[in-house]
Amino acid sequence: MKLQAAGKAKWFVYQKIVIVFIVFLVPLITMNILVNYKGMSFSKNTILDSAAAGASFYAKQLDKEMYFIRNQQLQFLNGDDLQKLSFRGRSLAKYDEVKLIEQVRDRLNPILNASDYVVNAGTYVASVGKTISSMTGVTDTPNEEYKLISSLLESTEKPSFYRVGDRIFFIESLNNIWSYIEISQTKLLEELNQIATLYQESEVLLGSEGLGSILSTSQNEHASKIEQQLVHEQSDHVESVSGIKKVDGINYFITHNFVSSLNLSLIMYVNQNEITRPLSQFYTLYYFLFGITILILVLYSLSVNVMIHRPLSNLRKAFRMIETDNLNLVIESKTKDEFHYLFQSFNRMAHRLKTSIEENYEQKIALQHSELKQLQSQINPHFLYNSFFNIYMMCKVGDSDSAAELSQKLGSYYQYITRSGSDEVLLDKEFQHALDYCEIQCIRFSNRISYEYTDISDRLHTVYVPRLIIQPIVENVFDHAFEDGTNQGVVYIGASYEDETVRITVEDNGQLLTDDKMEQLQEQLEVKTKQVEKTGLINVSNRLELIYGAGSGLFVSRSQYGGLKVELIIHLRNKGE
Repeated sequence: MKLQAAGKAKWFVYQKIVIVFIVFLVPLITMNILVNYKGMSFSKNTILDSAAAGASFYAKQLDKEMYFIRNQQLQFLNGDDLQKLSFRGRSLAKYDEVKLIEQVRDRLNPILNASDYVVNAGTYVASVGKTISSMTGVTDTPNEEYKLISSLLESTEKPSFYRVGDRIFFIESLNNIWSYIEISQTKLLEELNQIATLYQESEVLLGSEGLGSILSTSQNEHASKIEQQLVHEQSDHVESVSGIKKVDGINYFITHNFVSSLNLSLIMYVNQNEITRPLSQFYTLYYFLFGITILILVLYSLSVNVMIHRPLSNLRKAFRMIETDNLNLVIESKTKDEFHYLFQSFNRMAHRLKTSIEENYEQKIALQHSELKQLQSQINPHFLYNSFFNIYMMCKVGDSDSAAELSQKLGSYYQYITRSGSDEVLLDKEFQHALDYCEIQCIRFSNRISYEYTDISDRLHTVYVPRLIIQPIVENVFDHAFEDGTNQGVVYIGASYEDETVRITVEDNGQLLTDDKMEQLQEQLEVKTKQVEKTGLINVSNRLELIYGAGSGLFVSRSQYGGLKVELIIHLRNKGE
């Protein structure tokens, strides 16, 4: 089965879960908001309609009562006894006049008793020069009532009612007869207060645009300013109209009801919040539930983060640590859920991987030791034969000193490569072993090949390095660089030490190395090929990288002398990593 590696996730799993939850939850919340909004709006409109209906009912009752009083007044004005008294007047005998006056006076009492709004009913008959009143009785003119009524009748345009100070009158005149009825302002105010009791903070007034506020339940100066604005904005002769209006930054519910009998508007206004106060608990509950919904969403997100995202994040971090070759980790799980199983499986995997790597590392070490032993035990028969042949020829010609020197170096060479013991030696001994090998090879090649070297720094005399890391490089030069019988071949060996880094270079001036062969050798060193090779270069490079980490090993390039340049680099500070 082919698995495709995923790139960096744009969204985490828990974020996707929360988003899906929100996507499903938002429509439900939206529908709930709309349903609650519609319900509360319906309830609010119902309450406002109820308030408007209540104010309209009282306004109609008042209008009906005022019309009834006016009808009573007109019937009284057209009564036979009053008309007879007006027409015959002083031509009547005294007894008949008094009798008619008493009859007229008796007819005033039903008007007074017919409505609580009437506080006084009276008439003025010009033919007898008297006023007849239920309050003052029969009085000759001029008197106070006569003067008041006559002054009111001087109005150029007949109003629906007459007003003087705090007193309100209905006045009708016919054939030199005045009929006047005084309306109780106290009773009117009681009626307005009765309407105002519909709501705790409501106020009611009677007024018109021309007359302003005639009567009001409010004595507040601020309310008076509001009322002045309301009466100027009233809808004249419209039976009933209501709505919400902002006055001085406050929303008021206002109803206008036209009282045609008085040609006035009955206006009730109340703070909208007062009317909708019964709904406030529902608003509070609604916002409380909305807050709980948001809290549930937050808690759900946090729980998903704790139960899913955090364990996944820990698992992802653990895998990243494994990618950095850190296998000394264990994920602890306090729960017994699916993630506990995943964590336990991960811990077992990490342990097995660590064990496998350790076993593989030990196998590599064993393999390197085996290859080292192979290098140590590897004796090139041709090299040995040529060396003994050279000793033979030196003895033949009597050059015993040279034969002794070659025998001594050959013995030292084989003693070094066959010696068992520590895998590490001092760098100066390893360097001297490579020089001994060069000396032997130069004798083998009849001195047509030479070598040059620079003395190693004193600081390198105390540095330990793996055995047989320089000689295989030099051996590779003698075996491959000068195969064509080149004369005047030179091997250059140098060593340096800087910033805890040992750098040993081996170069030659051979002409056999092509660019393709050099690139092929470099590739073999980079890919750590496991193929069997004769020179031991790959073995040396692998051992150095295994012991001193990445960056250590062998690196080849074109020498400035024309042949191959091999750099042996050891980063001492990284040893063991």
